[in-house]
Amino acid sequence: MFILKEAAKTELQNRLKLSDSNQFIRLQMRKSCFMKVKVTLEESIQLNDTEIIMDELHFIMDKGECHYFRNKTLDFIPDQTGFNQFEII
Repeated sequence: MFILKEAAKTELQNRLKLSDSNQFIRLQMRKSCFMKVKVTLEESIQLNDTEIIMDELHFIMDKGECHYFRNKTLDFIPDQTGFNQFEII
Protein backbone atom coordinates (compact mmCIF):
# COMPACT_ATOMS: atom_id res chain seq x y z
CA MET A 1 0.00 0.00 0.00
CA PHE A 2 2.79 2.49 0.87
CA ILE A 3 6.58 2.48 1.01
CA LEU A 4 8.30 2.77 4.38
CA LYS A 5 11.62 4.63 4.25
CA GLU A 6 14.43 3.49 6.54
CA ALA A 7 14.44 6.78 8.52
CA ALA A 8 10.71 6.42 9.31
CA LYS A 9 11.12 2.75 10.20
CA THR A 10 14.00 3.49 12.59
CA GLU A 11 12.11 6.34 14.28
CA LEU A 12 8.99 4.21 14.73
CA GLN A 13 10.99 1.30 16.15
CA ASN A 14 12.64 3.67 18.64
CA ARG A 15 9.28 5.09 19.72
CA LEU A 16 7.83 1.62 20.17
CA LYS A 17 10.78 0.59 22.36
CA LEU A 18 10.07 3.55 24.66
CA SER A 19 6.38 2.64 24.90
CA ASP A 20 5.51 -0.38 27.03
CA SER A 21 1.94 -1.05 25.94
CA ASN A 22 1.36 0.61 22.58
CA GLN A 23 1.74 -1.81 19.73
CA PHE A 24 -0.10 -0.24 16.79
CA ILE A 25 1.02 2.75 14.73
CA ARG A 26 -1.94 4.86 13.64
CA LEU A 27 -1.57 6.89 10.47
CA GLN A 28 -4.00 9.77 9.98
CA MET A 29 -4.13 12.77 7.71
CA ARG A 30 -4.46 16.20 9.29
CA LYS A 31 -6.89 18.01 7.07
CA SER A 32 -6.16 21.70 7.33
CA CYS A 33 -4.47 24.12 4.96
CA PHE A 34 -1.86 21.46 4.26
CA MET A 35 -2.26 17.70 4.19
CA LYS A 36 0.07 16.44 6.92
CA VAL A 37 0.40 12.95 8.31
CA LYS A 38 -0.23 12.38 12.02
CA VAL A 39 1.44 9.37 13.62
CA THR A 40 0.32 8.07 17.02
CA LEU A 41 0.81 4.87 19.00
CA GLU A 42 -2.29 3.00 20.10
CA GLU A 43 -3.14 -0.13 22.04
CA SER A 44 -6.08 -1.38 19.99
CA ILE A 45 -7.71 -1.43 16.58
CA GLN A 46 -11.07 0.26 16.02
CA LEU A 47 -13.93 -1.33 14.04
CA ASN A 48 -13.40 0.86 10.97
CA ASP A 49 -9.61 0.35 10.84
CA THR A 50 -7.44 -1.47 8.35
CA GLU A 51 -4.22 -3.09 9.58
CA ILE A 52 -1.08 -3.27 7.45
CA ILE A 53 2.00 -5.13 8.67
CA MET A 54 5.34 -4.01 7.23
CA ASP A 55 8.77 -4.98 8.55
CA GLU A 56 7.13 -6.30 11.75
CA LEU A 57 5.47 -2.91 12.35
CA HIS A 58 1.67 -2.90 12.71
CA PHE A 59 0.10 0.12 11.02
CA ILE A 60 -3.58 0.97 11.40
CA MET A 61 -5.65 3.55 9.61
CA ASP A 62 -9.30 4.35 9.13
CA LYS A 63 -10.64 2.61 6.03
CA GLY A 64 -11.88 5.99 4.78
CA GLU A 65 -8.31 7.36 4.77
CA CYS A 66 -6.52 4.47 3.03
CA HIS A 67 -6.55 6.30 -0.31
CA TYR A 68 -4.30 9.04 1.14
CA PHE A 69 -1.51 6.49 1.65
CA ARG A 70 -1.89 4.39 -1.50
CA ASN A 71 1.29 4.44 -3.62
CA LYS A 72 2.90 7.00 -1.29
CA THR A 73 6.08 6.96 0.81
CA LEU A 74 6.24 7.46 4.58
CA ASP A 75 9.48 9.21 5.53
CA PHE A 76 10.92 10.95 8.61
CA ILE A 77 12.64 14.15 7.46
CA PRO A 78 13.53 17.60 8.79
CA ASP A 79 11.04 20.37 8.11
CA GLN A 80 11.92 23.96 7.27
CA THR A 81 12.46 24.84 10.95
CA GLY A 82 14.92 22.00 11.52
CA PHE A 83 12.58 19.68 13.44
CA ASN A 84 12.14 16.12 12.21
CA GLN A 85 8.65 15.03 11.27
CA PHE A 86 6.85 12.26 9.44
CA GLU A 87 5.92 13.07 5.87
CA ILE A 88 3.81 11.31 3.26
CA ILE A 89 5.35 11.99 -0.14
